[in-house]
Amino acid sequence: MPTNPICSKCEQLLTEVSDAMRHHVSLMSKNNALVQSDSLTEEQWQQFRSDLDATFGDAQSAWDAYRDHLMEHGWLPSKT
Repeated sequence: MPTNPICSKCEQLLTEVSDAMRHHVSLMSKNNALVQSDSLTEEQWQQFRSDLDATFGDAQSAWDAYRDHLMEHGWLPSKT
């Protein structure tokens, strides 16, 4: 049983993770449709790669912050 209650920062960080993942999923879905229609230009492909890197980085950063916060609560083991 948790010794610390879920705090407002837990909720905020989880929301940030969820938002970042939704943004990443939206980007992937939009570009998947372009690839399937065979209408992706080289410029669009380069922009997609740049955007993919950015959205993936945002999602990873949000996830890391959330994980670190849960470790502060003692709910997850420390990173090794």
